[in-house]
Amino acid sequence: MKDTSLLKKAITSVMVGFIVAAALLVLGHSGAIPWFPPPVVFSLVGLTLLVSIVFPFVWQYKENRQRWNSTRIYVWFYNVIRYGIAFNLSTFAFKKFFGLQLTAAKDISNTPLNMQSGETLTWYYFSYSHTFAFILALLQLGGAILLLFRRTLLLGSVILFSLMLNITLIDIFYHLNLGALFQALIVTAGVLFILLLHYERLLAFFIKPQPDSFSPTEGSVKTKNLIRLSMMAFALLYTYYLTFI
Repeated sequence: MKDTSLLKKAITSVMVGFIVAAALLVLGHSGAIPWFPPPVVFSLVGLTLLVSIVFPFVWQYKENRQRWNSTRIYVWFYNVIRYGIAFNLSTFAFKKFFGLQLTAAKDISNTPLNMQSGETLTWYYFSYSHTFAFILALLQLGGAILLLFRRTLLLGSVILFSLMLNITLIDIFYHLNLGALFQALIVTAGVLFILLLHYERLLAFFIKPQPDSFSPTEGSVKTKNLIRLSMMAFALLYTYYLTFI
């Protein structure tokens, strides 16, 4: 059994704690379940986060005395993270299918647009197209399903990270409620956590040169870089022309 640092244990444990907390908040949203009221939900959330902070120290202590198998614990935590994310995203996807998300209040027209909040305008904008909401739900559900299988885990993580990063930025800059922002941040962080565990495979696929019969092989590196730079420069000059001339 290979020993690991306390920092790695802490990051993993806290990540699990936030994923479980996010799932609990989804289940207890607005007190929709009578036997799972908000006081119980928030108590469990607080307890979960507290345990996730304390657990790494116990884990480190037990590991140093060769009493706990860290590999097994990492496997369990890893699965909790990916299954928790899958549950979270599936829930939001099904809410879109059933019209519980991306809908706007009917009385929105009673208030001038310049007096509406960023959250209200965001929901109104996205509620315009039911097809878009359906596609977004399919992406969330499809990505969640991909997370459940080892062969498609990395593909699902790449798809979901791009999607969730976009949603997180919308939540931040359009001032959506803290609950929505918390969910987006936790899911995005969870997906990023999975990606970082496979960074060598990602680096090999996205960064390292790959055989490509369509890429030019002739010409110097300087010539190729000049062509690349000229594409950006031409786009900039064209935009400048449209703006100022």
